[in-house]
Amino acid sequence: MSILDPSSASAHQPVSDSQPEETQSAQVYLEVPLIREADESSFDDVVSTSRAVPVIMVLWAGQALESRPVLDMMADLTRERAGQFQLVTIDVEKAPALIQALQIQALPTVIALLGGRPVPLFQGEATKEQVRALLDQLRNVAEQLGVTAQVAVKPEDTQEPIPTEHIPAREAQEAGDLENARKAWEKVIELNPRDEVAKTELAKVLLLLRSRENTATDDPQSQADALFAAGQHEEAFDILLHALRDACDDETRDAVRTHALDLFRVAGNTPQVRAARRRLTTLLMV
Repeated sequence: MSILDPSSASAHQPVSDSQPEETQSAQVYLEVPLIREADESSFDDVVSTSRAVPVIMVLWAGQALESRPVLDMMADLTRERAGQFQLVTIDVEKAPALIQALQIQALPTVIALLGGRPVPLFQGEATKEQVRALLDQLRNVAEQLGVTAQVAVKPEDTQEPIPTEHIPAREAQEAGDLENARKAWEKVIELNPRDEVAKTELAKVLLLLRSRENTATDDPQSQADALFAAGQHEEAFDILLHALRDACDDETRDAVRTHALDLFRVAGNTPQVRAARRRLTTLLMV
């Protein structure tokens, strides 16, 4: 990953961490899309926008495996920053001349435009924390160049859109058709094994299906589901971890482990989940 070099945007102006008070009080907002697609025919519009608002471009290709995770991450960060920059996605198959002009060597590549000047950010994968640090640096450089306007953001712009491939599963889930919802979510995950949202929604559906079907009160997994549904997450995890410890065969052990991981997904990153995950890791190492 290339680290942002402020000198690549401005060779003669130092980077400052402070912003003039008068600039802060006279914020300008530009009426442009927060996230948009572009190609060679619309690239002049992108350059024009970058003279007022920082623009971040993701150049990607369907055959580059890291493209989708990077696109999703950058869209999340764009909504998180709520107008500090515009995100532009460019499918390189539709913009071969841009690839040559920008001297792109690998995909995906993320480049900023400040006043029409390209500033390389990174290639391939990066973590959100790494990119947040780059965005902070980029904002400082943009201020020095006078590119200080923001995108005029509407409330709906910062809401994560529902992916098209999720719609059938969500519609079945909302209609109470849990079996078809389960099949639909499994199909989504089969096509995109990295889709964490789909995995969480599938875990929710499986929990509801088990709650409908399970009547045995002496089964640890049924007891765990009942406690979890009642909001007693720590107690539910405790039962499953004890069942995992006492499992007599690999099949039961794997079923209980998967059950616990499903409940962890539904509960989210809570202190109870973190503690249970540590206990689960220790049990699996025994």
